[in-house]
This record gives sequence, C-alpha cells and structure tokens, in this order.
Amino acid sequence: LAIIAGVVVPQVTDVIDDAKNSAMLYDLREISLLIERYRFEHNGNPPDLIENETLVQLIEKTDADGNRGAGAQFIYGPYVGKIPPNALNGVSRVFRINTAPPDNLSSRVGWIYHPASGQIWAGLYPEYVDLEIVDGEGSTGP
Repeated sequence: LAIIAGVVVPQVTDVIDDAKNSAMLYDLREISLLIERYRFEHNGNPPDLIENETLVQLIEKTDADGNRGAGAQFIYGPYVGKIPPNALNGVSRVFRINTAPPDNLSSRVGWIYHPASGQIWAGLYPEYVDLEIVDGEGSTGP
C-alpha cells in the first residue's frame, strides 16, 4: 500500500499543479483581453485606477475618458463582474507596480499591474497566503 501511495500521490499532485497553472494562464489571458478591449474603447489608454485592490475601470461603467459613473455618457463596460483570483495562490488583489517587467514574480501573489503600459502578470507564488504578510507590490518576502 505504501508503494502504491508513493506512486499515486506525486502524480495527483502534478495533476493538481497542472490544473492550477492552466487556470492561472486562462485567467491571465482573459484579464489581458479585457485590458485590450478597454484600451480599444478608450483611445488607446489602459485602465489606470486601482481602488479596493481591483481595476475598477474594468468592473464599472466608464465614459470615453475612463471616468466612472452611471449617466448616459458612461457607455463602456463593465467588462467583467470581478477580477478572478489567481489560481496559484487564491489572491484576486491587483498590485500596482511602477516599473516593468516586475522582478521576483515567484515571490508575488495575485495580479501585478503596470498602469503606464497596461501590462499585467500573475504572481507565481504557488501557495495560498495570508494577505497580512503581503507588501504593497504583492511580494511575500524580501
């Protein structure tokens, strides 16, 4: 029985890791496509407003200048109901960075966003984390 467990458990773990990676890549692509659609509808400008740890211009209606609101001029969006959690670490928070590309993605969680370029990356930290230990750029360590 121990021999069977020694063979089966690693294979199941590999399948779970593969599924998490596939889900993360799918969501990363979807978020990237949402950003591109936003850019297309907003004169080439990417969403640049992060509030409540999310890209609010993707989840609310906006006008052509990216201002949020509910009047007749707010004809764009919402593009998605909410930003999905990163399947690798369960964090849906969007972290702003000021330089691209980011370093140390392996120690970051959630989604790492560079508003000036509209580029987004997935934090590759492979475990669920307590957000109390995460810094302002999504890093779990030094």
